[in-house]
Amino acid sequence: MNYFTPAFRYEVEGIAETKWLGSGMDAKLDMSATPTNEVSEFRVRRSPRLVDRCLDAMVRFSGSVPVFLIILAGLLTWAMLGIRFGNVSVWIASISDVQAILCYVFDSFIMRQLLRQYSEQRGAIVELQSRSHSHQRMLANVKRKLGQDGIRRVAEKCNAEPLEPIEYSLDSRSFMTWGIMYFARAFGHVLSSLLFWVCVVIWLGFGPHCSWSDRWQLYINDATSALMILVFAFLACLRERYADYNNTSLDAMFRLDSTLEMKLRCLTKDDLPNPMAVVIFYYADIVGTLVGLMLLVLVIIVWTAVGPVLHYDSSWWLLIGTYAGLVGLFDSFVLRNVQSKVHQYIKGQMTMVLHADAALLTELSLATDDTAGSSAQRPSLGQTVSRWMDAVTSHILMVMAGFLLTIGCVVASSAMKWSLTGQLISNVPPSIIETFFMLILINGQNGAEASAQMDLDDLYHHRQRLLSFTRHAKELLEVHGLSDTAEMPAL
Repeated sequence: MNYFTPAFRYEVEGIAETKWLGSGMDAKLDMSATPTNEVSEFRVRRSPRLVDRCLDAMVRFSGSVPVFLIILAGLLTWAMLGIRFGNVSVWIASISDVQAILCYVFDSFIMRQLLRQYSEQRGAIVELQSRSHSHQRMLANVKRKLGQDGIRRVAEKCNAEPLEPIEYSLDSRSFMTWGIMYFARAFGHVLSSLLFWVCVVIWLGFGPHCSWSDRWQLYINDATSALMILVFAFLACLRERYADYNNTSLDAMFRLDSTLEMKLRCLTKDDLPNPMAVVIFYYADIVGTLVGLMLLVLVIIVWTAVGPVLHYDSSWWLLIGTYAGLVGLFDSFVLRNVQSKVHQYIKGQMTMVLHADAALLTELSLATDDTAGSSAQRPSLGQTVSRWMDAVTSHILMVMAGFLLTIGCVVASSAMKWSLTGQLISNVPPSIIETFFMLILINGQNGAEASAQMDLDDLYHHRQRLLSFTRHAKELLEVHGLSDTAEMPAL
């Protein structure tokens, strides 16, 4: 499978590992036993390219809890130093530079993170579909043996059995993970976005009192810069926690799925390999490669070289922040759009697997008990507003609007000859808008992960029902002493 190859539409192929029957395997294998050495677990495929593996390692490190805590400590230190250096122009401008560079790097890393997880999830879906085809083939054989009366009797026993939740590791349930998830709900809540704009309005209200000065503009620039650093680092950390959480779910799913395959092969003596599954995915690697980071390094070198010409004044300090801020502004629109599209594609493919499962369970008279369906109640006002914001901010027209806004800032700053005030025009509005979009990204991530977790729970419960059906079907067939080809007579 190719990793991070620019394309707009292409096919992804995959085959689930076939659980072959051993030459001496007894068909009367205890159906409650699960040989752990024969169970397939979920494995994240590594890219064959060294540069991709290095970038992925850097992305995982940037989303680690220690990095987030270091950045949080740095912001608190900066806030405390403001008591002493709050009136120094260079100190005020420096946070904008630090924010712009860090957010530029995190922007590339978050895109890479998003596309890496997209690659992992699409690979998992292909393998689930591959094994699902084998399940359908073998269960059709079991249905033929049981007959309608046998199916009904087995289904009654299966439907009476409770479903077990997915067991998560201690790491995914740690106090730090719980705290990050809790604050993610707070950051991503619609009230947080509303509070953000209330603060912006209050700042605007002080404009006449401060004579609309550069210092007044730097106040909001510093505040949004600090908040943006916090939100970027938090989002990177949150996504890694979600990735660990989902990988744990997929691992439990794969183990149960391969166990079901083994039991069905023991029951039906089926030795056909799992078929290849092919799904269509849409994909565009816009950001997240070394190109953007190398360009930033080049710009920093040029910025450093022109320092003596500009006498290292406030305009020079803001220059690198202006560049990274304008790029980050447009990237935030693109990132929001790509996030929405990625989640839509994954949701669509997962829905296809769920629909295939639902049809199979219906044929076997098994209850689905889907959590996604049971939660289809009228959304609250906050959920409605969040979904509306999600749809609006992720629309392709918003990407075009972001591009035009970026061009407008450049034109306005150029008209003012890139003076301090001119640079602030390309710093303050982009900083405010980009911070808002990062809050929306957290909201969108929370909604998408909640939906994905419900889908995984439903898939896990489907496999439990099918495994239970296989176990009871074997018991019933053994009671009647049927051969591999004989059918159970109707009672």
